Amino acid sequence: MNMILIKAFGAAILCAMCSVRFNGRGKDILIAGFIGFMAAFAMGFFDDLNVRAFVSGLVYSVLSEVFGRILDKPVAVYYAPVLVPFVPGKLTFVMMGEFVNGDRIAAMDRLAEILCICGMIALAILLVETAFRIFGDMKKKSLRER
Repeated sequence: MNMILIKAFGAAILCAMCSVRFNGRGKDILIAGFIGFMAAFAMGFFDDLNVRAFVSGLVYSVLSEVFGRILDKPVAVYYAPVLVPFVPGKLTFVMMGEFVNGDRIAAMDRLAEILCICGMIALAILLVETAFRIFGDMKKKSLRER
């Protein structure tokens, strides 16, 4: 449990720093750090890499949508800085080393793993955005009928 919290705090710091890099202002920096903390904390309870990617994608896309609506800001303000720590950069670096060394089979295996992780993150974001859009349309429709 201690390691999960340490990794989550590290993700929070990284997300806050990435928010500064992406010109985040004021509360946006703290909120990006909080979203990163929650996503890393939630994914810490799973072992499979694809499940971890999907859970982190769900958590940070839901929180990004919620904070974007609460603070009346575009969701992209939170997506970009929070997405950075969860994309498999280390695997990509290892894959490029395998390509350079001529081990194409291992590099292609690593590429398939990277695409699966990125696909799970994209699927989670797509599901959450679709759900929020459907509920938003239902809310607008019910308000019009009154």
